[in-house]
Amino acid sequence: MWKTDWEQTKKRHIDWWQGKGFIFSAWGNGYAKTDGPWADVPVPPPAPDTKTHWSDPAYVAAFLRADMARRVWPADMLPVAWPDIGTVSLAAYLGAMPEYGLDNVWYKACIGDPDQSPPLVFDPNQPEVIRLESVVREAVAGSRGDYLVGMPAIISNMDVLAELRGAGELLLDLIDRPDWVKEKLAEIHTVWEIAWERMYHLVRAEDGSMAFGYFMLWGKGRTSLLQCDVSANFSPDMFGEFVLPGLERECAFLDNSLYHLDGHQCICHLDHILSVKDLDAVEWTPDPKVPSGGNAHWFPMYKKIRAAGKALWLAGVKPEELHPLFDALGSDGLYLTVNMDSAREFEAALKLVEEYR
Repeated sequence: MWKTDWEQTKKRHIDWWQGKGFIFSAWGNGYAKTDGPWADVPVPPPAPDTKTHWSDPAYVAAFLRADMARRVWPADMLPVAWPDIGTVSLAAYLGAMPEYGLDNVWYKACIGDPDQSPPLVFDPNQPEVIRLESVVREAVAGSRGDYLVGMPAIISNMDVLAELRGAGELLLDLIDRPDWVKEKLAEIHTVWEIAWERMYHLVRAEDGSMAFGYFMLWGKGRTSLLQCDVSANFSPDMFGEFVLPGLERECAFLDNSLYHLDGHQCICHLDHILSVKDLDAVEWTPDPKVPSGGNAHWFPMYKKIRAAGKALWLAGVKPEELHPLFDALGSDGLYLTVNMDSAREFEAALKLVEEYR
């Protein structure tokens, strides 16, 4: 591994899932290496278009290898390459057309009339399935064991249906055709298990461990992010009726599960989320209208999450917030990320937390 302290990093991630110790990291897949690349890997010329940049397996593998050869991963950062920027890849598997930019992706809804929509089923010959599996397969081969290749964002539940149907239309469906929504969510869950398992066998190591790209997760066994961002638009009662059953099934399927709680509008669902016995961790992303992730405003919520036996992943903690955070919560079960522009800045922040090891 190009990350020379990989064994130590692995142990810290294993401990964190069990609520022991803490992880100190940053968003992304590493910082620029300033003393030359890990290996003599040529940088490929720019792709002729955005579609080639994200869809051509050979190009993606070459681009990722050149990029990772020029990165470092201080502290507990994972040396993980992201072979895809799709945020709800399962939606594309089921017919939502993706529109790729260099650093984002949008999906076009494909269910116009629910009464005429066929069952949602997994098709191994669907073009997006073939594309993404080919890209990941090639990226793993291109890594040569020098770095990890992260599982793409294959998630299940309501966010997938929101992309297939359109978020506004789906919110009306929750009232007008709730049985149809539940039927589609059950179909999506079945597709997700099949698609997820296929991808797991492409990215897993020999010991069964794997990395999930977004939110920089690594664990022994099936490890994944779970979410329902569209729940910002409906009540806890609706979350309990429509989202919670699927969330419970998802967590039971996985060995390591983290729920992505995105924005203060979703905090009202926290009691439902914490009630899921098999859920291992909760990640909190504050939106721009509220205090940052390390602010004392959130300490009561963090204590509630930890008291429920869940590990905690915090986004965008400021260096000056680190000591008060440790003093209030202790140092066990925390995954802390800071926003720094360079490895030098990150290492300066690292000195602030070393005493808590």
